[in-house]
Amino acid sequence: MIKLEERWQDGGQQWYCRESFVLDLDENGAVFDFTLYCTGDWDQDRQREHANAVTLLRP
Repeated sequence: MIKLEERWQDGGQQWYCRESFVLDLDENGAVFDFTLYCTGDWDQDRQREHANAVTLLRP
């Protein structure tokens, strides 16, 4: 599994998202399934809402 955290500026706002890429391998190490999980793009209001509502176990 690979996890990414992205931050960028667009339209005068700071944006944020998290993504996870999961590869399932067969006995020979070949990929037989690929899954992508994504929070979606969060603007600053959504980031504040999340920070006020959730206590993360780890950052």
